[in-house]
This record gives sequence, structure tokens and C-alpha cells, in this order.
Amino acid sequence: MFWSRPTVSDDMAEWIAESFDWYEARFPTPDRLILPTAAFFSARKGAPQDTAAQVLADIQRHLGNQMTLALSPLGVVPAEYRHSYQSTGDVAGTFQSDGETALITYDPELLNRPISLINTLAHEVMHAQLHDVVDDFPGGIQAHELATDLSCIIAGFGVIQLQNADDLGWSGYLRQPTRAYALASFLHRRNIPLQNARPHLSARSWKLLKKAAKEQAAQA
Repeated sequence: MFWSRPTVSDDMAEWIAESFDWYEARFPTPDRLILPTAAFFSARKGAPQDTAAQVLADIQRHLGNQMTLALSPLGVVPAEYRHSYQSTGDVAGTFQSDGETALITYDPELLNRPISLINTLAHEVMHAQLHDVVDDFPGGIQAHELATDLSCIIAGFGVIQLQNADDLGWSGYLRQPTRAYALASFLHRRNIPLQNARPHLSARSWKLLKKAAKEQAAQA
């Protein structure tokens, strides 16, 4: 007898469901899927810092985040001198706060990869969003980065996050099957058709999402 391995473990599925409930009880959540299109992101080609600032503003608008966040490019080596985006010396973005001021930094080379820029800034804004309450997130401080990635999916950025990791060939903090499962949960909770995500996903990402949705439907 042959069977496929479940997308996530029972413990992970329970953590995802608990995290959805926790986040939704504390923050505004969209009733639509945020996609990497002009309908959601209004930045036009121009000065790099202006473009990044507009992407940041759009992300904060989608998240209902009204914090004052400073934005600055990282001083990094130009892309042509790097060996790999995944090298340990690479940092796509950071969030820093001293309790009074909050700063987000980003790799300016991300302006050449719009989905990566959106995903990175969304992750850092989510750090800011969770900053004062992250210790209360299901799983506690040990799950900090996992919680930040998951919260981005809960807030509607699941397609962007799933596809960005696929484009880069790495998974970051969450595994790709876990991202797909969380995205399927978001779509189910919002009554959004699965097909709405398909035009923006690679064949590999779409396959993961369909499998996760099928598993959840069987468990319902």
C-alpha cells in the first residue's frame, strides 16, 4: 500500500490553527489575498528609496499598521561581487527598535526582484507589528521568526511568501509545505477560491498548495 506523506504534522497543523486565532484576535486581517500586482502595490519606477518607501507604505496599509517606521538601504556589496544570495553574509532586511524609534533596513538589490522586496519588507513590518506581543504568540519567543513568517501568511501575504521562497530556491524560516498549508488555511478561512492564487504561483508551488487544500478538505 502506498500513501503520501502529510503536508505538515498534527502538531504543526495545531500550531498554525492556534496562531491564526491568536493573530486574528489582535490585529486587522484582510478578507482578500494580497498579490504582487499593481492593484495592491502602487510604486512606480523612480528613485530607489522612493520606490522602496512606497512599497513599505502599501504593506503597512494592507496590514493596518500605522507605526512610524524609518527605512534605510543596507550598505552591501553590489550583486555582481556576491557568490550566492543564500550565503551567510547576506542579509535581505532587518528590523531594529530601541523602544522609541523603529528602523527597517533592506538590501537595495531587492529592487531588481520586486517579489523579494515585498516579501522582505512585509517580514520586517511584521516584526514591528509583533514587537510588543511576540512573547505571547503561540510557541513563545522560541518561535519568534517562525511566528513572523506565519503571521505574514495570516495577514494575506501567503502567495508572495510561498512563491518568493520557490524563486530563490530556499525556504527561510518555514518549510515550503508548511507555507502551503498555512496559505490553504487562509484561503479556506476567507472563503477565497484556491484558483485565485494559481496565476501567481509556479507549478511546484501550486502543487504544494493543492495538496494542502485537499488534506484540509478531507479533515473537515
